Amino acid sequence: MADRSDHELVDAFIAGDNKAFSLIVERHRARLTMVARRYTHNDTDAQDVLQEALLRASCNLHKYRRESALSTWLHRLVMNSGYDFLNHRANRENASLDVDFVEDDRNHLLAHNPNENLEDTLAVREAMELLHKDHREALYWTDVEGYAIAEVAAFQGVAPGTIKSRRARARRALREAMLQGANT
Repeated sequence: MADRSDHELVDAFIAGDNKAFSLIVERHRARLTMVARRYTHNDTDAQDVLQEALLRASCNLHKYRRESALSTWLHRLVMNSGYDFLNHRANRENASLDVDFVEDDRNHLLAHNPNENLEDTLAVREAMELLHKDHREALYWTDVEGYAIAEVAAFQGVAPGTIKSRRARARRALREAMLQGANT
């Protein structure tokens, strides 16, 4: 069963095979955990974010439209759970503080607000969805996740030059999509 594609596993899960979802989770857990970790300060919270996203996935897998890779859809669910986690934490922290008596002594030059460039981030993600799957993956694994070209090439079973050209085409297409979006 492990040699079945993501789409076959989705179909099997929708048909009632719960083991299929377990295989989906097993296949994508490591990457999704890295995504969840970006929104949290510890592994326990990252696992909570991941668990929430996987619960959403299991409840909504029948809505998956297959316009993008299953990994992309799951990645988006983890990101949404991460945003929810950050917003919930921010609301909880703000609700417990009496703002009149708290000094803001943090160093604003070192402070990080993950929602600061949210519009730009969402625009880039939407533009990336327009890319050909091979190009999007080459760009994602090298420029976003930071893997070496040789590692991505070995993982995808292609020559390093193929990854370089796919990444170059993806960058060009992404740049054009972003310029078009900025002009509208």
